[in-house]
Amino acid sequence: VMGFDFKLPETPVIVAGGFGGPAVMFTVTPFRNGLTLGSTNIAASARELYGQVFARGFAGGWTGGIYPATAACPQFLCLGPLYHFYASFSGVAGGVVLTSLTETAIVYGAETCNAQMATNAKTPGKIPAVHSAYKPFGPGVGIHALRNIIATAGLRIFCDPCTLAVEKATGKSNGLTQLGGDFAGNVMAACLSAPVHQLYGFTVTTPELQNMSGSEKKDRMIQFLKEQYLETKDGRTRLSSVVPRDLFMRSMYVAVAYTMYGTLERTLVRMWPK
Repeated sequence: VMGFDFKLPETPVIVAGGFGGPAVMFTVTPFRNGLTLGSTNIAASARELYGQVFARGFAGGWTGGIYPATAACPQFLCLGPLYHFYASFSGVAGGVVLTSLTETAIVYGAETCNAQMATNAKTPGKIPAVHSAYKPFGPGVGIHALRNIIATAGLRIFCDPCTLAVEKATGKSNGLTQLGGDFAGNVMAACLSAPVHQLYGFTVTTPELQNMSGSEKKDRMIQFLKEQYLETKDGRTRLSSVVPRDLFMRSMYVAVAYTMYGTLERTLVRMWPK
């Protein structure tokens, strides 16, 4: 008989996922919307993109944010207790993959709806039929899953060695070194997943892709990545100035959100009445 080490999550872990997760994801909505606009605007700086996000006023920065925030309740319950269940029979790597696929099934529709609403807020009518927030599949769903695998690896694989490195460098082990290690691990994952996320954003906010054949779509995606991240000057091809912009903006979104969540979860576990 196969044994499982899965245990029902503690109350503070459930509270962190059920209430803290949605609060965190709603809070970082402007960062997510800035990333979406950046996927179709190579020339703009991070400052200019955030300016576009808030072009309709401060509250306008949170356009569409309610949909990912609503999906964040099951999403963060997935990142917490469900991850440990998956890892109990498939190991850490298997847990990361299965968690990420489940997360995509939960939030793909909401994030795609959010991205398309943010695009229409900037360019009204660009996307006539906005994707349903409750439809778990569609254009770019595989790209979305790959992005989640990388991001979840940051939370579940990269943070611990980064924390050890911070502790070794500082000679201390406390809440600040844990926070620094978490942030470093999540920044690493954010940087690795940045081009994948931008490709997802491009895919769901470029309606004409849906009328292309498979090979045409692949060629257009490759062209997008080249245009986004490479530039040729004087016959030499090198990384574009967009690279540090996207790495910064992706880090501001993913690393801030996951670090906030991890810190909240640990704090609740530590302070919750026993």
